[in-house]
Amino acid sequence: MTPSGSSFENVADTDNPFDALQSQPHDRKRLNTAHVEKNADSALARNLLASLLNRIDAWGVTFIICIMAFYLHDAMSIQTVLLSVAMAGMYWLGYVVNDYFDAPFDAHDETKARHNVFVNHPVSPTVAKAGFLTIGFLFLLAFTQFGLRGGVIFGVSLFVMWAYSAPPFRLKSRPGLDLITHALFVQTFSYLSCLILIKAEWTQADMTLLGVNFLASLSGQLAQQLRDFEVDSDTDTNFATTVGIGWTVACLRVVTAALVILVVTTLLTGTIPMYLAPFAVAFVPTAALRIRGRGGPEFRRLGTYTTVAALFYMVLLLTISL
Repeated sequence: MTPSGSSFENVADTDNPFDALQSQPHDRKRLNTAHVEKNADSALARNLLASLLNRIDAWGVTFIICIMAFYLHDAMSIQTVLLSVAMAGMYWLGYVVNDYFDAPFDAHDETKARHNVFVNHPVSPTVAKAGFLTIGFLFLLAFTQFGLRGGVIFGVSLFVMWAYSAPPFRLKSRPGLDLITHALFVQTFSYLSCLILIKAEWTQADMTLLGVNFLASLSGQLAQQLRDFEVDSDTDTNFATTVGIGWTVACLRVVTAALVILVVTTLLTGTIPMYLAPFAVAFVPTAALRIRGRGGPEFRRLGTYTTVAALFYMVLLLTISL
């Protein structure tokens, strides 16, 4: 859906997405990047810190999911806590990579530009790759505690997070694959990886929670595409821009309703423990908006509030269990 002749046309085929930023007309009303300079590599550390705060809903949810898996299997230890931190860090890094390659697109939306640190502070491909590999290596140390299994899961995570946003794959711009990749690897893969690494004996609760994470991730991606529909229609291609806003809303409602039904029924039947219910309660406002087919900036704020509330409850739960 990229406009013909646009400088965005080949952005997915270049290692430096900021070339597209630099080639855009310096129209401050349309773009927020007219004042960007390429010598901002020294601001990388500050940018990453800002991204950490902006993406708490991403790494925070991943951390909760990992701790939940270990808690359910009585596998809490320094080793598994470090792995949870590393897993959360890997998902944060995935969003950093996404922001890096999405900067030319996000520059066209004031809200997205404000949350994408690379829009106003771009870095060179060399520095970006060096930072990505260096930070990734630090997280690798936590995965290697689990031997070959840890190394394989780390490798898969690294590849998928890069392929999702970066050329030549850029799975997020391939309608259908964008939803499947997101649903399988955001949230779902975190829980699955934890089970594999501790060699857990799978229970019915595990199967249910894998389903919950899959539907939650799919619902979240549909909601995000709905929220960004107007901008994405002009700058990128994904499931929503291909099938249209009507079908996207319909899919969002069906997936979210299925998620709510699954969570409620498995809580009431005892398939998943009732002490997980507060996590579901925290999600209620978000689910209500999605079932109504709503999209907008409130989703980002609500996601942050929900994640913070869930983190507080997780700390409380762990404290009581000590």
